[in-house]
Amino acid sequence: MLKLNIGAMLILLASHTVHAQTPTPPLVDESELRTCLQLEQQGLKRFNTLEQRASDLRGSEKLLNERRVALRNQQTNLNTGKPDKNAVDGFNEDVNTFNLQADQLNADKAVFENDSRSYDDWINNTLKPACNKVSNKAVNPVTSYYACGFDGTQALSDTPHCKTLPNLDQLKACIQKAGSKAKAQESCPPN
Repeated sequence: MLKLNIGAMLILLASHTVHAQTPTPPLVDESELRTCLQLEQQGLKRFNTLEQRASDLRGSEKLLNERRVALRNQQTNLNTGKPDKNAVDGFNEDVNTFNLQADQLNADKAVFENDSRSYDDWINNTLKPACNKVSNKAVNPVTSYYACGFDGTQALSDTPHCKTLPNLDQLKACIQKAGSKAKAQESCPPN
């Protein structure tokens, strides 16, 4: 009976060990991570450009709305009095200018909407597929260090991943002390 209990306990202990071990996700490849980061950097630049254009369009739209209110007030004033021909001509010229500006704003908005759709398509068809290759993989800080270009290659330090790389100074010192990328992979944290 004692042997049976010990055997059952060993099986229970072994089963907990098996369940407690989680599979280690594969490590991200430096070139895949770098590709993702380069695309992310390109995406950030495109987004910032679109965001600035959107802000400019909102400003133009606000000014045009203010101009519309001013034209309505001007029209009310013309309708309540006996305007001379010059006042009517000036008002008509202001209306024509307003209409041209409104047409230009609408054309600019159409171009912006097209560019915005193009950006969304680029995100879905280019950025996401490239970054999905690395999203479920473990990232070694040494790999991030090199992929971010902190070794003197093209720096991608403005991407969120690279901005948030913890203990960068300590990591840099460890990598320099290791003397090579392979040795750094083995000896630098979290290893």
